[in-house]
Amino acid sequence: MGALILKRMGIPQTLGFMIVGIVLGIVGIANDEMIQSLRMIVSLALGLIGYNIGHELRSKTLGSRFKKLIVIVIIEATAAFWLVSLLLFIITGQWHIAILFGAVASATAPAATADVVWESEFEGPLTSSLMFVLAADDIVAVILTNSAIAYATFFYGATTLTMLEVIVLPILKIFGAAAIGAIFGFIYLYPVNREEDRGRLLELELGMVILLIGLMGILQMSDIFAAMVFGFVVGKKIDEDKEEVPVLLQRIMSPIIMIFFVLVGARMASFLTLESTLLTIIGTAAVYLIGRTVAKYFGAAVGATIVGEDVTMRKYLGSCLFCQAGVALGLSFIIEETFLTLGGDAATWGTLILGVVALSTMVLEAVGPLSVKYSLEKAGELPEDHEIFEPHTITKFDGIIEDDRGSCRHE
Repeated sequence: MGALILKRMGIPQTLGFMIVGIVLGIVGIANDEMIQSLRMIVSLALGLIGYNIGHELRSKTLGSRFKKLIVIVIIEATAAFWLVSLLLFIITGQWHIAILFGAVASATAPAATADVVWESEFEGPLTSSLMFVLAADDIVAVILTNSAIAYATFFYGATTLTMLEVIVLPILKIFGAAAIGAIFGFIYLYPVNREEDRGRLLELELGMVILLIGLMGILQMSDIFAAMVFGFVVGKKIDEDKEEVPVLLQRIMSPIIMIFFVLVGARMASFLTLESTLLTIIGTAAVYLIGRTVAKYFGAAVGATIVGEDVTMRKYLGSCLFCQAGVALGLSFIIEETFLTLGGDAATWGTLILGVVALSTMVLEAVGPLSVKYSLEKAGELPEDHEIFEPHTITKFDGIIEDDRGSCRHE
């Protein structure tokens, strides 16, 4: 109800959930005990977000531009990682903490950006490229964060592994999570392409996501990355007449995502009420925001220039990448949880990282969607503004010409 009221005031729903969480935390309803008892929601939300991102990674419509976009993603995501890491190292003097901030900064929010695209029905080359970049961005962020956490635990002496093992182990776990996620995807595809009962398929899909998340927890592997691969395999191989099944899951996951953002807001309330902590968080968040925004914008522009993309991509892609929400907050939750188990100085840093990312997310959720809408409008990708993107546009893939009504002919 609170989020609905705030949405009527022009505040994005995600930001509304977080604000309501802060209020519930301040008045004592969402206390530490309640947050701890609902921690499983964080893992479930991360898995569902990852699964959803996997579907966005389908490259059928990107054709020969797939490799170009991969280069752009690597450049803009690593630019955010290095610039934010450098700025935070100057502030904190702790390299193992700085790279954690940098790793989280490389993530972008697919959901908030996709909402803007779907609401205004944007379409065109920039829009289709954007959806792929958003999803691929988060894969880079997950890999960087897992590696940074492994290095930080080594720094605090919480592991007996050698430095070489600390570097290699996260990579092996990433490949292991990817393999298990792919296996789950192929297992699910067998019944989904044969069963006609959509209700049963939805139950199976949700059940397999939950099972995968639980298995990743036991094996101490990345649940969000495994879910991404699971979603990618399903999205890539599922029959066209069954594609609405994953869409149905997106609808029923809404309450879980809502609780996740409320928990983030409630967690923020505990350190927003402390003046000294609040000032530290605001100052650090300001540096984090400046570094991330500059790196995303210019990183995307440089990447697009290197691969020879047109002026529209160079000029507007970066300003479509400012949103940050679910994945970044989820990764911050994982960092905090890991650091709380280490105790002492690590626990303090873990709380600070979550606070900074949460506050930054609130700012970016207010500014980011507006930036996306402005950039896509300036790029001429509103259907009424650009005839080339009208509904009956003819598109060409590998020698076959097809219109949106399904008729095809060979060139």
